[in-house]
Amino acid sequence: MDCVCSYSKISLPQFRRFSSFNLQSSTLFKNRQKKNSLALTTRCSTLFNGLTAPLVPTTETGRLLSVFMQNDKPLFNGFVEKELERLNYMKNDALLRSVFSMGTDEAILHRRISEMIKLECRNAVEDIMYMFIVNKFSQIGVHMVPKLSNCMCNGRLEIFPRRDWELESIHSVEVLEMVKEIGWEDMNKSNVKDSWGLTQVQKDQIRHVYGASILYGYFFKSTSLRYHLEQSFDKTYSNLSFPRSWLLKQKGVPLSDTGSTSVGPVSLIEGKKYDNFRSYVTNLDNEIMIMCAKPKFKEAKSLIEKHCSALFGNESNEEVSTSFASLKRFVLEAVAFGSFLWDAEDHVRKFYQLEEF
Repeated sequence: MDCVCSYSKISLPQFRRFSSFNLQSSTLFKNRQKKNSLALTTRCSTLFNGLTAPLVPTTETGRLLSVFMQNDKPLFNGFVEKELERLNYMKNDALLRSVFSMGTDEAILHRRISEMIKLECRNAVEDIMYMFIVNKFSQIGVHMVPKLSNCMCNGRLEIFPRRDWELESIHSVEVLEMVKEIGWEDMNKSNVKDSWGLTQVQKDQIRHVYGASILYGYFFKSTSLRYHLEQSFDKTYSNLSFPRSWLLKQKGVPLSDTGSTSVGPVSLIEGKKYDNFRSYVTNLDNEIMIMCAKPKFKEAKSLIEKHCSALFGNESNEEVSTSFASLKRFVLEAVAFGSFLWDAEDHVRKFYQLEEF
């Protein structure tokens, strides 16, 4: 690639909760390094031929799902539902045996068995949720970034193929406008030379932005659903006066402890009206914003931590050379991961009782 521009000042957006940081600029590799770039492209491209998700399933359920994904995709969803129902029954049965044995000589034994089965079920459910997310990526024709070590060549980090359009296609226009503000400044550079200009960045900084972007994706999915439900509710029941909370709760949208929505427990005709999604988001109160930005269940939180650890490995201050295009790819994937995580929670809880915070 023949690029002649330099890239400088990468920062997180000024979007309420996340702080910004700057990275040092760097110039491009010289022409003599074109050969290394071509080798890197070939190496990374071959990694996307199969499942490249960095987190490997640790349970038999997860391994079976990975096989279904590669060989029998039509059976994937059916197997997920049946397995979730089986795990839920297994966990509840062990819990009941533990309760009924209280006061007997076998109480300690049944309690230990219940704890072991609960842990086994949780690990299996986390694998199911992860493979559900991987399958969502597969449905839009995107393979997830493998372990970073597999995308490194001579100290340079690049992600191929990009698949930016596919990753952006999962969002509505109004959400995509805000997604494009996440991560690094000027994410929408159209100049190819600028996009492939190199910069030095520490691995733990990429990890920080990636993790924050997952929460952004989760937040946007949750708030987007709230926004459209409230808009629809206002149009349909504009002449009625009763709380919105029942509709939002039925759709799995986060509510505060008091059952209030972002506009409070008031009638529909008294609620605030917003012109667009951006104004709706920026006017959310702190309680609702925090609630929408964090996963509702422990399994989801654990999954984020495991995925990031598998992708980035041990945190390191090591600097790598990478392009703006690859940094953008990390952000777009992370936002999609957060959005799919919301979908995974919503689907799994229909068949299995997840553990709330």
